[in-house]
Amino acid sequence: MKLQSVSLLGAITLSCALLSACGSKEEQAAPQVEAKPVVEAPAPVQEAAPEATQEEPALVPIQSLTEEKSAPVEEKPAPVSSVEQESSGPFVIQVSIQASRKAANNVVSKLSDQGIKAYVAEVENPGELEGTFYRVRVGYFSTIANAQQFGKEVLAPQGYAGWVDNRKNDRIGQPGASEDM
Repeated sequence: MKLQSVSLLGAITLSCALLSACGSKEEQAAPQVEAKPVVEAPAPVQEAAPEATQEEPALVPIQSLTEEKSAPVEEKPAPVSSVEQESSGPFVIQVSIQASRKAANNVVSKLSDQGIKAYVAEVENPGELEGTFYRVRVGYFSTIANAQQFGKEVLAPQGYAGWVDNRKNDRIGQPGASEDM
């Protein structure tokens, strides 16, 4: 526990130092944080009888020590929208881009659990990013206005931010990909 406190304090101090070093050209005085050591009373020492054998503590897997115990999260039902997703259409809403297919599929699964139809579009070197990335897209919509309204009424209350894009951009950036779908 003491090691975690010291590590956390060190990380905060290092973060403050980095932020103040990376500031604007005008020097800004960073607030000085004074670290006060945490003093804990030593645990009382119990003397064991010479004949008594002390048992080894039970071994616990490291994973169980690092995993946080939390209450199950309740899934919110998707809010009702005046706009419904369509079976086809030229517009989609991009809600995420992930570096792994597994992470993208997890987002799609969460959306699906809330009754929102989503899919993954694989793309090479999208924009400023290099490598293979996986776009998570919600669709389809016949107009930009319908997609925007669905985003405001359904996705935003669920904590998803995104933007409307043309479906034919699903594969833009991928070598040899056709822009027409």
